[in-house]
Amino acid sequence: MNRSKSAFTVVEILIAVVLLGVICAAAVPAIKQYRASAAQATMIDDGLRLGNAAQSYFAETLEREVVLKYNPATGSFVAPKPFSIHEGNKIAPGYNPPGNEIKIELKPKGASFKLQHPTGGTYTFTDKGDLLSTSE
Repeated sequence: MNRSKSAFTVVEILIAVVLLGVICAAAVPAIKQYRASAAQATMIDDGLRLGNAAQSYFAETLEREVVLKYNPATGSFVAPKPFSIHEGNKIAPGYNPPGNEIKIELKPKGASFKLQHPTGGTYTFTDKGDLLSTSE
C-alpha cells in the first residue's frame, strides 16, 4: 500500500519567504511616506488653528506677541488667559520648538512662528496661520 505524504518542499518554502521579503521591501517606503504626509497635514492644521487663536488673542488684548509653553509629550500648552483653542489648548504631540516655547508675533510682513516635527520637517506660518514655507 502506497501512502503519499503531503508536505512543502524546501524550494516552495524559500519561494514563499522571498515573496514575503519583496512585499515587505515595497511596503516599508510607502508606510514611511504615509507617516510623513500625515505629519505634514497635521502641522498645517495645527498652524492654522494656532494662527486663528493668536488673531483672537491679539484682538482682545491688543498685545503684539504671545508665548505658549508647549509640552512635546502630550501636545498640550499653557498660554495667557484669553488665548485658547477649542480642543482644550492641545495640538499634536512631538513638535521640537526651541525651549519648548511657541512664540507667535503679530507682524505686518514675514514669518511669525515655526512648527518643527522630526517626521514632517519644518513649517513656517504667518501670524494668521497661513503657510509661508517648508523645509525637510
